[in-house]
Amino acid sequence: MVEIKNLNLSYKQDENILKDISMTVKRGECILLTGKSGSGKSSIINSVNGLSTRYDGAVLNGELMVDGKEIKALELYEVSMLVSSVFQNPKTHFFNVNTTIELLFYLENIGLSRSEMDERLAEMLKVFPIEHLLNRDIFKLSGGEKQILCIAASFIAGTNVIVLDEPSSNLDEKNIEIVREMLIKLKKKGITLIVSEHRIFYLMDIADQVFLVENGKIQGRYKIDDFKKLSVEELNALGLRDKIKTKLRVPENPNKGSLEIKSMEFNFKGTDKKIYLKNMIFETGKIYGIIGTNGLGKSTFLRCLIGVEKLSKEEIYLNGSKLSKKDRLKLSALVMQDVNHQLFTDSVIDEVGLGIKNIEKDKLENILKGLGLYEFKDCHPMSLSGGQKQRVAIASVLAKNSELVFFDEPTSGMDYANMIKISHLIRQNRREDNIIFIVSHDTEFLNTTADYVVRIY
Repeated sequence: MVEIKNLNLSYKQDENILKDISMTVKRGECILLTGKSGSGKSSIINSVNGLSTRYDGAVLNGELMVDGKEIKALELYEVSMLVSSVFQNPKTHFFNVNTTIELLFYLENIGLSRSEMDERLAEMLKVFPIEHLLNRDIFKLSGGEKQILCIAASFIAGTNVIVLDEPSSNLDEKNIEIVREMLIKLKKKGITLIVSEHRIFYLMDIADQVFLVENGKIQGRYKIDDFKKLSVEELNALGLRDKIKTKLRVPENPNKGSLEIKSMEFNFKGTDKKIYLKNMIFETGKIYGIIGTNGLGKSTFLRCLIGVEKLSKEEIYLNGSKLSKKDRLKLSALVMQDVNHQLFTDSVIDEVGLGIKNIEKDKLENILKGLGLYEFKDCHPMSLSGGQKQRVAIASVLAKNSELVFFDEPTSGMDYANMIKISHLIRQNRREDNIIFIVSHDTEFLNTTADYVVRIY
């Protein structure tokens, strides 16, 4: 059971990030925290699991009890025995290369014997039949497999409470369904679930309550049956996505244009998996969505197309001229799936203008305003929320006016309002002489943004 009363959270002398948060989550309940990017959802999650004060250096006032124990009074290792966490980026979880060792890592750290660890592992496998993930190299797992491993590890830890921060981020429909089924099993086991999410459709038959978070406050509380009655228009007005799974709109006959992939070959090390493509044609002035299941190679396809995969072999032409890897790299701009790898400067406005000669300040400011980032223009990019950092990376790419523009999961962890802003800006920045490629599992976003959709098998 989780009880929060009049919780306030601040960093140093700054204004409160969380303001007078109160909620009660009973044993075996699932609550959904939703709202715009940067509203405070992750701060609530990181208050419950103890990270905000122990890791981020925040000051917490108010009452936060888990299973009758005050979180503020406990050491972090004691909190970990009460609360397990699943984060948006599964890579932040892992300490080992072998999957089985990773699953047992926490148990080893709290001093369980080998026989007790084997017993916990066997019990977990009865609930989640993931034998196919045992004794694997973590770095060779797909994004979906990594997230499944994280949820299994949170269960094997044996806590009564699990908090999950955007667990469906970057997952395809198949893996979202697997995560949904895992959460249902956890709930049936009597485990309390607190889930922060923008993609809410898969939680509609799991959540008991929905809390709308805005500007660090709880602005709305709904029982799930009342929340289900909200129309799409009402949800969008609140900055939320649809509560029903969106079907992808796929236009017909995308095959005409002036970027031609005559051939592309890439072999993945240590596996039989390969990329082998021939005679793909993309029209300039168009936006293409790239879809396919997790781990299939969509991000690798982008890297081959950009020219950064040294071992790939391609024959690619733009307007009849053959392009080398170096040629393509000069013409390309990319927003990576993990934007933390491409933020380098000390301010947002410097980041957006980085590497661009003679760019007008007004243009930079207009891009920032269009993405709701102008008020953060002097902030350090790494001080922003995940969704805000994503928008900074997108702004920096849009400012470059490149001929080939690539986005790898650009709406990861993003609310409806900012998804629409990004969709509009991408479409506004489409030119007759450029081509935009978007790898995404976000069908709402692709339906509003892409002209054509290409599925990679």
